[in-house]
Amino acid sequence: MSFCAEVKAEALGVQIKKSCCRRAFIVGTLFLGSVVQDDAIVLHAGSAAQAEVFAKLISEQFGRTCAVQKGKRSGTALLSFESHTARLVLQQAEQAGFSGLLKCRECAAALTRGFFIGGGTMNSPDKQYHLELKARMRPELGSVSAQMAACGFSFKTSYRLGVETLYMKENAGIEDFLFFIGANRQAFAFMNAKIGHELKNEVNRRSNCDTSNIARSTAASAKQIAAIRFLMEHGGVSELGPELEYTARMRLLHPEMSLLQLGQIMVPAVSKPGLYHRLEKIRAYAENMLKKEGNLS
Repeated sequence: MSFCAEVKAEALGVQIKKSCCRRAFIVGTLFLGSVVQDDAIVLHAGSAAQAEVFAKLISEQFGRTCAVQKGKRSGTALLSFESHTARLVLQQAEQAGFSGLLKCRECAAALTRGFFIGGGTMNSPDKQYHLELKARMRPELGSVSAQMAACGFSFKTSYRLGVETLYMKENAGIEDFLFFIGANRQAFAFMNAKIGHELKNEVNRRSNCDTSNIARSTAASAKQIAAIRFLMEHGGVSELGPELEYTARMRLLHPEMSLLQLGQIMVPAVSKPGLYHRLEKIRAYAENMLKKEGNLS
């Protein structure tokens, strides 16, 4: 399974508890992943799991049963249904944006998750950093670009054969995007790949230095920062207690510092072994929180 397929599988498995969020998700999926043929909306599903979820949500949100056909590629499917309401919702979103769908704080993430599953692609971070959103039918994606900007994501635009495509190549932005849509495991996998690139570049730049120490320090710092960002995304930092929360915020403010340097500027000062012990506690807490989320999904 490709990295992109793994991201979509994990994002699809995120539990959506509220009806308004489920509506935002399926509208986002339809907006980028469907085409109109005669009077029917035809949605592409990249897997049997996707087809099952899509059919269930279309029935729930629009009261329609989908006709299912096999897609051209193995394991894919085409779901078709007729719904004046669905076509009207998609038309309004294209003309006026998606604000009318956002009924609660979680709706924006659900909508974005739908965008990616319906029309997103992502390269393996082992090769290059590249995230892309494009539609199967719509030549312009201004409303999607505006919605992504409202969520804090800066996509660039390109045109291929007159069709607009949104793309992002910044690793930090892609990492935040993965966390935002709920693909936490793949976000950490992305981080690990990024660490590998950074280590390789660092070793090349500083070939006359003690490269093994640099590698260990850089990798440890990146893992600590990834754990802290995960906790912040999921409201877990405040549960650490005052001492660990202060440590987490200082580590995030000064990612370039060694443990010795960071410990010296903290108030009160903390020894290198003491600071390492605190950061290991934070990383362990993040890993346990991620495992719990995985068991609940």
